[in-house]
Amino acid sequence: MKHKKHTSEEAEQVKNMDTEASGEISETDVKAGEQADDACADKPEECIDKEVEELRKQSEENYNRLLRMQADFDNYKKRVAKEREEMYGVALETIVQQLLPVVDNIERAAAAFRNDQLDEKYINGVGMVCKQLLEVLDRNGVKEIEALEQEFDPNIHHAVMQVPVENEDEGENKVKEVFQKGYILGSKVIRPALVKVSAKQ
Repeated sequence: MKHKKHTSEEAEQVKNMDTEASGEISETDVKAGEQADDACADKPEECIDKEVEELRKQSEENYNRLLRMQADFDNYKKRVAKEREEMYGVALETIVQQLLPVVDNIERAAAAFRNDQLDEKYINGVGMVCKQLLEVLDRNGVKEIEALEQEFDPNIHHAVMQVPVENEDEGENKVKEVFQKGYILGSKVIRPALVKVSAKQ
């Protein structure tokens, strides 16, 4: 019984020691906070300057972050605009390539009507349709490549036949006949002209 009582007393003493230690720690924290407040109270200008410096750094970081976001957004807009322009160019080129054979057939039909000496109203009607189609292509940047009697240019002409130079005064390497018209879209050749070229034998 005495042993148990002695143990209980020791436990009580340990509990009191813990309570006193906690109290001392709390008092230490409070004193430290009071000392910090006292320091700011003693030197308020230093505390204000420190806060101003921190706010300035934070402001600069936010400003730099905003500049980066603005630059990224500008790059995004430029990239989207470029992709849209490229898509439009590809779509337009595809449509033009599909329409050119139609133009060729209409022109052949008009030529055949003239050769057969059909009624002039048929020839004029077909000619008007062909003209309207070419005007639509022209408004979208499609131009016919000049070929007949022009200097042969392998970038825009495709020679499929040669013909001898008829006289010495006539220069060689001239386009003497066009088998199929060529067209250019902007600065890109959609279809080179198929031509006959003069050459010295």
